[in-house]
Amino acid sequence: MRRRYRLKNKRRFAAFIIFIVMVTVFTGMIANAGTTSNVKQEYKTVKVKNGDTLWEIASAHKNNKDIREYIYDMKKLNNLQSDIIHAGQILLLP
Repeated sequence: MRRRYRLKNKRRFAAFIIFIVMVTVFTGMIANAGTTSNVKQEYKTVKVKNGDTLWEIASAHKNNKDIREYIYDMKKLNNLQSDIIHAGQILLLP
């Protein structure tokens, strides 16, 4: 037979649950506080001309970095889902 446990002190149980939730929220807030940065990064911009590709733009502006990584960073920074860019578009460069 299984024993059934009955909660004897509901207030103490509720206080314990609230305490655990508060500790969890507080820990999350502290962990998040360390990840934010007040340093504002400035990026170069380039206006895409007719016939430009990400590869050409990256090769002209990369700094001793693998071109594939640079293109990945460009796409991430500009929220690009593909390699397609259009003339007149302004891209931020990492």
